[in-house]
Amino acid sequence: MKLLDDFYSIKQATGEGTNFDYVLSLNQEHFIYKAHFPENPITPGVCIIQICKELMELHSGERLSLKKIHNVKFLSIIDPTAVDAVRVSFSKISAVEEGYKVSVLVHSETAQFAKLSLYLAINNEQ
Repeated sequence: MKLLDDFYSIKQATGEGTNFDYVLSLNQEHFIYKAHFPENPITPGVCIIQICKELMELHSGERLSLKKIHNVKFLSIIDPTAVDAVRVSFSKISAVEEGYKVSVLVHSETAQFAKLSLYLAINNEQ
């Protein structure tokens, strides 16, 4: 399920090469938040991982699939009603035989939400 332009939108993109950032706006009216949880919306961890994959696809220009999650630390919740902008910062990107190994920090001006190390494989299937 693609989340870009429905669950979140890109407000700003900066950087190039192996260090780049995306500033996102979350759609607090999205049906995912109505289920997770109606009176206290929390961005699900699986959505955070999917967002990172989609942004890496956008940056690389290639279709990718999640091959392995090396490490994930969820540090604090992302409440879309309390956070105006979420920054997704990519660093330590390295090309590996089948795709990319990336380190990602999901944060705002005042908080860190998640740290991720992902292996993303190039998906040549249509």
